[in-house]
Amino acid sequence: MKLSTFLLILIQTFILLSKPCFAIFEGSANADIFIRVYKQRGDYGRVALWHEAAAECYSLISIPLNDLSLKYYKRHGDEKWVKRAQKEKDEILERQTFHLNRAKAAWEKSKTEEVVLKKEREKIAKFKLNWLPHYPDRFYEFGIYATYIREQQEQAEQKKDFKKVLNLEADAAEMVAAQYDLILIENGLTEYEKIRDAYLRHAVLLRTLAAVYIVGTHAKLPIEVSIGKSIRQKQNISPTVQIPTKKEADEILQIAKTDPRVKNQLTDQIGIREYAWFQGFAWTVSFYNHGWGNLAIAIIDDKTGDVLDVLIGASSDISRLEDGNDQLD
Repeated sequence: MKLSTFLLILIQTFILLSKPCFAIFEGSANADIFIRVYKQRGDYGRVALWHEAAAECYSLISIPLNDLSLKYYKRHGDEKWVKRAQKEKDEILERQTFHLNRAKAAWEKSKTEEVVLKKEREKIAKFKLNWLPHYPDRFYEFGIYATYIREQQEQAEQKKDFKKVLNLEADAAEMVAAQYDLILIENGLTEYEKIRDAYLRHAVLLRTLAAVYIVGTHAKLPIEVSIGKSIRQKQNISPTVQIPTKKEADEILQIAKTDPRVKNQLTDQIGIREYAWFQGFAWTVSFYNHGWGNLAIAIIDDKTGDVLDVLIGASSDISRLEDGNDQLD
């Protein structure tokens, strides 16, 4: 492994471990990929648009998620996690200000034609539409459920306090319903109302089970406590809120791996992992050892399969905000 890459991994690992929750910034971090693409092209109009998109992701996604968590920790009187969420909120606002300032500076340098900007705005609209549903969809794998609610449930299970376990699971169902409300439905994706309602009904069922539960009468938890993550998959969503892809992830991965710039960057590297993600209008493929996209990121056209750009040693805006070295020039 190259020394420079090894040091970058150590730095990124420290940064990620010191941050409250990377997942809450993920939409903006993906916008950062396109900021870097257009920055290396010198296209400051589109740089500005993507900085604004990153800032908007905080308003649409990060702030509502943080508010939900913060209120929950306060309701449970957990000062440790309240401080953690408040720190996260400060970081969100700091990052949002960073992107807005960078957007303003980029606009001052922009010579991008309006017809180009119009097309880019259409791409950004697809990008946001594609990203909004991912957060409630992944509620049971990341964030407050995985880091806090499950810990509380495990402690309750050890004490055979199944009533508490059921109520905590009801809290989770209500919280994911609130995410659908705040992140999707309030932004016009009303097709998700039936999923929200399904989670609310599930929460009522769990509260009912908890209310009639008698300590010592059950040796294990009822099956209803474990079906929350499957509710989303059981609902039929109108295709109007889905952005269909022309390519499959496996095909995109093979295209990225054969690009000479990527192949050259991955030479002599060990423990390489790759991750393909559809961004609503194009694919990004990240190659990394330990952090997010710390070796290379390929951007691939969804329709043609052409490699549009390759970012070498690209990382998210997390590390860039830390070192303060990001300049437009």
